[in-house]
Amino acid sequence: MKKILLFFLSGLFSLSVVAELNGNGYYRVQNALTKRYAYLFDDKGKIDTTATTADVQALQLFSGFLRASSDPSTIFYISNAGGSNYDIAGQGTSVHGFLNEYLHIVSGKKYDGVQSYYIYASKGGGSKYLGDIDTNKEVEHGLASADASKDTRLWYFNPLDAASEDSYFGIAPTLTAGGKYYHPLFAGFPFSAYSEGVKFYYVSHVDSRHKVAVMKEIEGTVPAGKAVIVECSNPLATDNRLNIGNSGSVANLDDNMLSGVYFDNDTYRAHYNRTPYDKDTMRLLSVVNGKLTFTVGKEEFLPRNQAYLQLTNSDQYPVADYTLVSEDEYNDMVAAVEAIPATALVDVYSLDGRLVKAGISKTDVSTLGKGLYIIKSNTLSEKLILH
Repeated sequence: MKKILLFFLSGLFSLSVVAELNGNGYYRVQNALTKRYAYLFDDKGKIDTTATTADVQALQLFSGFLRASSDPSTIFYISNAGGSNYDIAGQGTSVHGFLNEYLHIVSGKKYDGVQSYYIYASKGGGSKYLGDIDTNKEVEHGLASADASKDTRLWYFNPLDAASEDSYFGIAPTLTAGGKYYHPLFAGFPFSAYSEGVKFYYVSHVDSRHKVAVMKEIEGTVPAGKAVIVECSNPLATDNRLNIGNSGSVANLDDNMLSGVYFDNDTYRAHYNRTPYDKDTMRLLSVVNGKLTFTVGKEEFLPRNQAYLQLTNSDQYPVADYTLVSEDEYNDMVAAVEAIPATALVDVYSLDGRLVKAGISKTDVSTLGKGLYIIKSNTLSEKLILH
């Protein structure tokens, strides 16, 4: 990030560390006066050389914990760099990595009985304090400002705690298939399952011939910056909680074909930050015929913090839909390929054993409707997926 925004964020977190952290950790930032939570929506910002003006509007503010509870852009990592110097990482961004500097922080008063803090940056002999530009607590959407005044400049730091009722991170699933709930997730922090029934998957490879994407279940902690598919126990974020941070062994996802972007900010001029969606090389997670499928989307830009399938060669591009299958399902398909000669006569069955067609040529099976079929000829059988 270019200048002041990350200065301010770093300052926010270093204050929290002094009074509450007793070490490095993950936090949400909340304005003490308006109670709106901070969201990092892009990585653009600046301050002039004399600190007379500052652009910090990449940091937007929204009221309500329910919204914040499942949004990755509300999570920041604070680390001490020695003495009063602190660094912060969030949404793939690092303060010191961009600015090569740290922040100044001072304690504020207790606000509603909770310790609050001021955050400021000094440059060229002047100082700018981070605050909420709107004092109206009833407004849902606010913006960070370097020109806020009085108590709008006071901030809380809420440590992430999966067991807490007001500081957890959970998944709000967006898709339902086979009676289960799913969400494609891309986050800048490592995580593992806290709630029972939460599982993680990634795509190890695609097969354009069978039109399938093979997914593997992940064991251990998902590394930061790795896109995954989350299986949830029910539709409520509070019941799909994650442990934020490294916990136990870290999964090796070097063969992961899923990717994602951190930002989709349509604010024009200084904060426009969007990634065009490429219909040839990218597939978005959806549900087709009741099955999880990576398909060609209608979006103009990639959604932030969501996983998508990144195709890697031109042979894969013509396939519009890649149905997700497990490794076992895929191995059964591969083992059955070419088992029955193309010229053979076959009987076609549904998965539940119902005879669909009898005595047709194997090549004519392709004229049947979409679905998964079992074809038999003498003692040989195959499974076929028709799209």
